[in-house]
Amino acid sequence: MAYLMLCTILLISACAGKEQGAGNVAPEDGNKGAAEQKTVTVAVMTADPWLMTATRKFEELHKDIHIEIKEYRAMPQGGDGMAMPAMTEGDMEKFVQTVTAQALSGDASDLIEMSNLPQDKFIEKQVLVDLNDLIGKDASFDKKQYYENILQTSQLGEGLYSIPFSFYLDRVIKANASLLNEANIAIDDNTWTWDQMKDIVKKLRSQTGSDAPTFSMMPPAQMLYDYISANYSKLVGQGSLNFDTDSFRDTMRQIKAMYDEGIMSTEYIMDESKGLFALHGLVEPASAMTDLLRPNTVFLQMPSFDGKPGGFGYRTLQMFGINSKSKVQPEAWEFLKFLLSEEMQASPELGGYPVHKSALDKKLEEVRQMIERGEIPVPEGQPGPETLQQITQQLEQILDNVQPKAPADFKVSAIAIEEFQSYMSGQKSAEEVSKLIQNRVSTYLNE
Repeated sequence: MAYLMLCTILLISACAGKEQGAGNVAPEDGNKGAAEQKTVTVAVMTADPWLMTATRKFEELHKDIHIEIKEYRAMPQGGDGMAMPAMTEGDMEKFVQTVTAQALSGDASDLIEMSNLPQDKFIEKQVLVDLNDLIGKDASFDKKQYYENILQTSQLGEGLYSIPFSFYLDRVIKANASLLNEANIAIDDNTWTWDQMKDIVKKLRSQTGSDAPTFSMMPPAQMLYDYISANYSKLVGQGSLNFDTDSFRDTMRQIKAMYDEGIMSTEYIMDESKGLFALHGLVEPASAMTDLLRPNTVFLQMPSFDGKPGGFGYRTLQMFGINSKSKVQPEAWEFLKFLLSEEMQASPELGGYPVHKSALDKKLEEVRQMIERGEIPVPEGQPGPETLQQITQQLEQILDNVQPKAPADFKVSAIAIEEFQSYMSGQKSAEEVSKLIQNRVSTYLNE
C-alpha cells in the first residue's frame, strides 16, 4: 500500500493516449544507410505523447539515429482513444526492481528515466554519466537558458547525474486571506514552522469560536514524506542511517499530535472558504495564473519542522540519466539536448512548467492573451493588463524561489510511510517504528 499511497501523493496521470508503436519500429534492412544507423534505447515506465512526438521529430532531423522507447507499462487504450486507468502499485514496483537490476548488472538502456529509481545506488555503482562533463565540453548548450535551480535537482556534490525536462509546484499552501486578516494574523512563510501553524490555528479558533477542520487535503503520510524529502541527505547519507534517532521520533510524534489534537484532519473540506489552509498545487501556467487571480487567497511556502526556509515544493515530471556503459553516449546526449530545446520545451504536450526559460515565457504570454480574450475563465471579473502583469511576475518570482533538493529514493520513502501507519494507528510506539524503518532501509540499501 505504501507504493500506492506515494503514487497518489506524487503522480499526475496523463489522460492522452499515444499511437501504438510510434518510435519503436527498427529501421528496415533495405533502407539506405541502415548499417550506419545507431540506436539509442530509452527506458521509461510509460511513454507520454510529448516523448513520442519528440522521438519522431528527432529521428526526422537525425536520420542516422534511431530512438527505441522501452516502456515497462504501455499505456492501454480505451475504445474512444483515451488512456485507461493509470499505473498500479505493482506496476511501479516492477519497474523499479527491473530497471535497477538491469542497471546494476550492466545491462541497462542507454537513457534511463530516473524519477522513481534509487539514484544514490546508481551513482555509488557508477551506473550514470556525470552530465556536467558533457555540458562542459558542449559549447552549444547554455545552462543560463534554463532554471538552473531545477536542473540541480539531481546534483550530488559536484556531479549532475540526470536532467529534468519539466516540473510542477505541488507542496503549496493555499491560505484564506480573509480569515487571516479578520484575526489579524501575519505569516512570514520564509521561516514559519508547523508549531507556529498550530498556534495560528488555535488563535483563529479562539477568536472565531469555530472548531471546523482548518487544513484540507493533508494526510499524515504527506507530512512525513515532505520531511524525508527535505532531510534525505541527513537521514540517508554519509555512510549512516538516521531513522532510529530522537530527532526522527520527535518528528513522528509532532505529526501525530497535530492530528490527535484536531489541528489537522484527514477529512476533505468541501467548502474551502470555511477552512484556513489547504494543500494545493500550481501545476502548470494556465491554472496557476487563474489561481493567483482568486480573491481573498494567498499562496505560501510549506511550513518546516526546523524553521529553515525550503522554498516552494516541486516535483519533476521526468528525469533522464545516461548509462555510463552505453556505447552511444554522444547520440544519447544529442537526444537529451533536443528534449531540452526551446521547440520541445514550448510544446503544448509537455506537462507542468518547462525548465527552458524562454519556452516558459512563451507559455505565460499565451495564457495572458487567452485570459484577455476571455478564452480562459477567471474567478472574478476580467483582469486588466496591469493585474495580469503583476500575476505573471508573482508566478515567476515563485518559480525563481524554488530550491534545489536532494533526490530521495522512492523505495526508502515507501518503507518509512508503510511503517509509519502503524504508529499513527497506535499499534506500535515511535521507538518500535523508527527501529523497523532503520532496519528495513538498511536491508534494502545493502541488497
